[in-house]
Amino acid sequence: MGKLSLRNLTKAYGDHTVVNKVNIEVGDSELLTIVGPSGCGKTTILRMIAGFIEPTGGQIYLDDDLLCDVEGKVAPLAPEKRNIGMVFQSYAVWPHMNVFDNVAYPLKLRKTPKDEIQSEVMRVLKIVHLEGLEKRMAHQLSGGQQQRVALARALVMKPRLLLLDEPLSNLDAALREEMRGEIKEIQRTQHITIINVTHDQIEAMTMSDKVAVVRKGVLEQFASPYELYENPVNTFVAKFIGSANILPATKKADAVADENGMMDVMVAGCYPLKVPYVDSKQETGFVAVRAHHMVPNASSPFMTNIRRALYQGNQIEYYLEAPGCEMFRLLTDVSFIQPEGASVSVDITKAVWLDE
Repeated sequence: MGKLSLRNLTKAYGDHTVVNKVNIEVGDSELLTIVGPSGCGKTTILRMIAGFIEPTGGQIYLDDDLLCDVEGKVAPLAPEKRNIGMVFQSYAVWPHMNVFDNVAYPLKLRKTPKDEIQSEVMRVLKIVHLEGLEKRMAHQLSGGQQQRVALARALVMKPRLLLLDEPLSNLDAALREEMRGEIKEIQRTQHITIINVTHDQIEAMTMSDKVAVVRKGVLEQFASPYELYENPVNTFVAKFIGSANILPATKKADAVADENGMMDVMVAGCYPLKVPYVDSKQETGFVAVRAHHMVPNASSPFMTNIRRALYQGNQIEYYLEAPGCEMFRLLTDVSFIQPEGASVSVDITKAVWLDE
């Protein structure tokens, strides 16, 4: 069990609303990642779920249990009664305790019998690959091992829901990649629902069943990683997830779909393009184009200039300029090599229309 429902969840401090009527449904054993820039409200959402912050509006349900209902004047359930585990960004590993005692601490608070503590701690240490290190002190652990201790301490309570508050941000790139795999494996093998908060789009895309993109307290889009990448709802989501190029475009207000479900647009005033039909009356807007969906083509009418060229071993990332456009990117293999300052014509192989 671990189905979570947030209904019009709101948090305001005086006149300042930091979370504004957020609606999210998370299925049992799913992994949801909440992403957004710093200060967007994602950690506030997580702490309201945990019970550390009291909402000023909305309801939170976990399975069939109502955790809080502001409008219904139902008092919030205390954090310790929600059976929710949480891993913080700082890990909060007790420095004067060894690994075993750190993990056992929540069970001791519950006055769990000693033999049960022994078996449960060893069970979760095996899950996080720390068996054999139970007597090691916290200062003798690497960052990745401390992260695993924090995870084990949350898992030992057999929570219905596991909350992760940017737990990988203090790790180096290699450890982050390793821990992403560990967390996904824990979700798969333990059938636990996980809510993860991060500003790292790669973490969100690789780990998640669903992603919630938040900006200034507002839920911009809630979808699968594939749907977010292929069909962003606006330029903010397109740039935040996958760093899409955003190019100005125009179309007819009465544009219709052709036999393939496509419509005609004009990009940057010079490049005719077909994109998936969108029911929109706007004549001016944007197209979102991924860097690998742009290809050099000497016969294309879309003329650009190379501002920067970044060699990356197996590919080259070009930063391009064109009249009326913000600087945008082109990714090619190393067979196409051009110096900075050179002119290059490009084709767009795939794009989506965005009103804003």
